[in-house]
Amino acid sequence: MKILIREKLQTKEINIYGTDGKLHTEEFFEKYFSDTGGAYPTFSEEREEFQTDAEWTIITETDFRQLAETISVIQKAIDDVNELLIGGENAGEFVFQSEC
Repeated sequence: MKILIREKLQTKEINIYGTDGKLHTEEFFEKYFSDTGGAYPTFSEEREEFQTDAEWTIITETDFRQLAETISVIQKAIDDVNELLIGGENAGEFVFQSEC
C-alpha cells in the first residue's frame, strides 16, 4: 500500500502479509490508525495536489520511520506464526480478537 509522507511529500510503499499469504496492509491501517492524529486515509484533494496515488497519509517522517521499523518486527511475528501453523500447530493458539 502506498503511503504519503506529508512532511516530505514523498510516497513510500508498505506491505503487510497475513498468515493466509494475502496483503492486509489496508486492514492494519484501518484498525490501528483510524483514530490517531498522525495518520489518515489520503484525501482525494491531496492525491491531486501532490500527484500521488497514496492510500494513506502519515504526517511526519519520524512517524513513518518508526512505523517502518515496527512493521518489520510485526511481519516477522506473522511469518513465525505461519511457519508454526505449517508445522501443524493449532491456529487457536495464535488467535487475538477472533483473528489469526
